Amino acid sequence: MADLRGFLCWKPETAAATINTEAVSPSRAVFLATHAPLRIRRSRLDGRSVLADGPLVDEKSVRDEFLALKSDTGALLVPIVGDSGTGKSHLVRWVGETLPDSAKRKVIYLEKAKTSLRAVIDALLAGVQDGNLAKLRDDIHRFTDSMDVAALSRRLVNALSESLAATTVRDVPQHARPLAGPRGLTVILQDPHVSASMLRQGKFITELAEQLLHDRADGEPDRPMAFTIDDLPTDLLDLHQAAQITIKLVGAISGNPLLQQAAVDLLNQHLETAVKQVASLGSGRLQDAMLKVRREYAREGKEIVLLIEDFALIQGVQKDLLDAVIEAGNRFGSASLAPIRTLMAVTTGYFKDLPETALTRVRATTGYVYNLNVPFTQDDQGEEEITSFVGRYLNAARLGRDALESADDGQVTNHCESCPLITQCHEQFGATSQGFGLYPFNESALLRTIHATAPRRDPYAFVPRTVLGSVIRPVLVEHATALKEGSFPDARFRSQFPTAAVDDPLPAEVQEVVEAEDHLDTARRKLVLEFWGNAPTHAGALPNAVIDAFALERRTFSGDSTAIKQAPKTRVEAEGDKRSTVTSTPTTTAPVSAEPDLPRSLLAKLKAVDDWLTRDQVLLQSVASELRTALNGAVVQRYRWIDPLMPEQSQTTTRAVWPVNARVVSIEGATENLAGAATAPIRLNRTARNSRYLHSILLMKNNQPAQRAEHVRRLSADADRYAASFTTALQTSLQITDDELVLGLRASLIGAALAGVAWPGMDEADLLAAAFHDGRSWKRQDAADRDPAWNRMQEYHLPNRPALVEWLRNALGVAQGIGQPRMIDAARALPLLRQACTQWDWQMEGKELPDHVKPAVRNFANWIDVVDGQNASLRHQLDIIRQHHPRGTTSAQVLAAVRDALAAAEDASISIPRATSKQITELLEAARDVDWKILNQLEDDLRKADDSDATDAARHAASITAAARDRGATVQAVREFLVASDTWLTAALDHAESRTNSHGDEAARAVQDILTEWQALNVEGEDR
Repeated sequence: MADLRGFLCWKPETAAATINTEAVSPSRAVFLATHAPLRIRRSRLDGRSVLADGPLVDEKSVRDEFLALKSDTGALLVPIVGDSGTGKSHLVRWVGETLPDSAKRKVIYLEKAKTSLRAVIDALLAGVQDGNLAKLRDDIHRFTDSMDVAALSRRLVNALSESLAATTVRDVPQHARPLAGPRGLTVILQDPHVSASMLRQGKFITELAEQLLHDRADGEPDRPMAFTIDDLPTDLLDLHQAAQITIKLVGAISGNPLLQQAAVDLLNQHLETAVKQVASLGSGRLQDAMLKVRREYAREGKEIVLLIEDFALIQGVQKDLLDAVIEAGNRFGSASLAPIRTLMAVTTGYFKDLPETALTRVRATTGYVYNLNVPFTQDDQGEEEITSFVGRYLNAARLGRDALESADDGQVTNHCESCPLITQCHEQFGATSQGFGLYPFNESALLRTIHATAPRRDPYAFVPRTVLGSVIRPVLVEHATALKEGSFPDARFRSQFPTAAVDDPLPAEVQEVVEAEDHLDTARRKLVLEFWGNAPTHAGALPNAVIDAFALERRTFSGDSTAIKQAPKTRVEAEGDKRSTVTSTPTTTAPVSAEPDLPRSLLAKLKAVDDWLTRDQVLLQSVASELRTALNGAVVQRYRWIDPLMPEQSQTTTRAVWPVNARVVSIEGATENLAGAATAPIRLNRTARNSRYLHSILLMKNNQPAQRAEHVRRLSADADRYAASFTTALQTSLQITDDELVLGLRASLIGAALAGVAWPGMDEADLLAAAFHDGRSWKRQDAADRDPAWNRMQEYHLPNRPALVEWLRNALGVAQGIGQPRMIDAARALPLLRQACTQWDWQMEGKELPDHVKPAVRNFANWIDVVDGQNASLRHQLDIIRQHHPRGTTSAQVLAAVRDALAAAEDASISIPRATSKQITELLEAARDVDWKILNQLEDDLRKADDSDATDAARHAASITAAARDRGATVQAVREFLVASDTWLTAALDHAESRTNSHGDEAARAVQDILTEWQALNVEGEDR
């Protein structure tokens, strides 16, 4: 058996071409085929106000009364009043289409879409041959043919300016006196800079010019009927370019709402005068022409029936036309003017602005208007009227315009009668009393979508234009593909049709069941249950045909929720400006009142959560804040400060790190205008499960038992679950993330290298001790041999090191209570230390340094340059040493040779200055006390740093090691000893040579032999 899955009994393009939101758009056949009775009230007048009472009448009564009413003056004016889209134009057209033929009646029809001056004048004067009337027509034709929108806009501004300049303070209210006269509002229109803003595309002047010159195209939105505050030039950013008088007036208007409204009123009061001036219709020319038309038809014995689809759009001729149609035709016992009966559609707001003469004529003849502002009520939802209206349009959409226009004498067929699925479709989706199927709607879905698009102040209002344009067309046209592909209704449907305040939402318990058991089509099933199922109390309460049509899985659901309870809900209805509170008992309920003894304030919070879920309402800020506080606090209170180990932070710190806002707890559908809310660690989606959870949180926070025990467990689990996020927030705020600590440890190690206590390749324990040492006791023993740049970098680092190390200790240390850290968390510190040790340079491009690190690393960017400079200095010192002490000679040999030379020189009576002798002796003693093996270590370190066969990393590490090691006084002591000894021995040798050459002194020769042995020792070492 065939089902309705993906079934379309219409073509979207045909539906789009057939369903028109304007009564004037469709052809006569389509119009009559889709016409459904309107809700019309015969309402009496109270001054300028339309009373809401009065009997309901139908279209036929309106037409028959309009044709039967008599006026003793021969002029009848019957207004049809209603808000935009209520069907005023539709009613006027229906009257026009169904007027019985009569040779004694001249029908003049002013269409809503044909409101250009040319069309209006041609329609009013058609059928009457007269020279003056022909000249008026010709003048209007020449005017519209010779004028473009831009030129007409400028002429309208100039004409308005002239008219406003002639006003006096007596013509305006007292508070609007600055706007009157030649120095009033007219100066704004005269100023080229300011008036240019009023001539921009989209402003009223240009729209009016377009309307006067051209008829409205099909589908074009309504054009504005008058100036509004938005048309005033109060938002100009470059106002300084205008004249001073203009600047002063615009400034006064901008800061005064009363003056703004007065300016708008003044512009609208002089608008018709301006239009008539530019169109050469001044001095009552149109009124005279209409009176002449009435005289002509009086001679022919005809009555004029004037039908106006939208009086407000007949710009420029309204006053003259009104004056002509209310002019008494019966004078002194005879009819000098043809009787005229006028049926005109006018919006509620515009009706109140009609001239008093027109209102007086209405009161004097009928005393009432036909009012289309007749909303349904909770008790009278008008289901039959609504389904009948929609059913006709659905049938028309299935048949199409061509079929409707070819029907004999308006006898429209029912498309459903030829459908093989008619039985199951009508049984499951419903049909109107005329037999038109409601698919893809049913009565529930239809009413709910209409309520969702109705004005908030009037939720039961039935506005035909809105129903067609916002409900029927979108579903048949925009959603057709989704329906065919099995994805209807979708998220776009939900955004177009939120749950109306007057409709019960889908109970949270039902939503929870669907969320738990239908993982494939959760959102769609909830939509179908709410709209097509009328928000039932069980997830399985959908007919199979509906399930199949929307490609949902047939399944059995658990969790029968028929026992849901709820207290009566409060609903606010609006009528005009007066609001009343109505209490009703819903058919389905949410568990807000499961605890009737709860405080009213708590009940209100629980209801806010229900509305958040079931009505897609924005969660109240106060409720969202309370929920965030509870969830936020649960994490902090259960946090154990052991993973990783760190000192427990103060409440002030935790609030700064983990604030009670949307950056930490983001709730879908709550007001969240904070940057970072999208990446909040705790995120609650708008689901039934979460709504129940939030209920329990509110209850527990207000010392009430949770709705379910599982919610208590979930809160504990969530507190543990989000501990990692809290840790991340803490580490980020305190700048102790792994990356930041690695930087800090690397900075500490480089600082330790500057002090000569750390270098690459050291044991991890030693490196760890060095990294966490505050450096207060550090002092290099080889400072005298250090390069100046090295010493400067070290001298700046060491005073700032304690703060760096204290920060590291606090981040990676373990303390008792609130005391200072007493040990380091090696389990966390060692991996970070290893990472820090992988790189012994300081490359910070694109990295942000923690605040505690910055002072200690000043000039660290030059660290490698300083290392290279230090190694260059060490190489130079080693070269000097090797000149006198080649590798392979022992310190004992060198020291012995010098001692022997000193003794031999004394025996040979070679004079040694006392200071030199003392210096050599002191240097000898110092050199004897140092470890000469360090020189070989230095040489080996430098050789590794220069090893071309090694990797770059190995050479880099060796270079750091060579520069960083503290070799104590060895290098300096040996270098100074060798240089001084060599200098003295060279001088002593010269002296000994002079003595042996001249005297043959044996003692001097002995000295020379010792010195020769010294030199040979150096050479021998080099050979080795």
